[in-house]
Amino acid sequence: MEKGVVRWILDIIKTVVIAVLISMVLVLVFALIVKATDISDTTIGYVNVAIKIVSVLVGTLLGFKRGGSGGWLKGLISGLLYVFTSFLVFASISGKFSIRDLSWVDVLTGAVVGLICGVIAVNVKKKTKNA
Repeated sequence: MEKGVVRWILDIIKTVVIAVLISMVLVLVFALIVKATDISDTTIGYVNVAIKIVSVLVGTLLGFKRGGSGGWLKGLISGLLYVFTSFLVFASISGKFSIRDLSWVDVLTGAVVGLICGVIAVNVKKKTKNA
């Protein structure tokens, strides 16, 4: 395999792993908040979407920090893989696995957010240190 292709694949894998780990931490923190307070189901839904968006954003920023090209495609693939991977992880944790729990809204959100964040991540310029 070409070095560029391997780098691409590694960037995507790194992004998905980082995003899933961030989601796990944020979901745990939010679960503690929900347990301690009286938050409506609507609010919980919005916070879950925000957790997914933040996870993909931070994951792409860290995973694609080497820059490069094709951020939109790497981000799109990363967003979709994140949705499916996080679904599998959280379904495994809960012990309830039903493909019906995976909504098309989650898939669409993951794709769009991944695409946008991928473009942002590859175009963020590193600050150079002045000596």
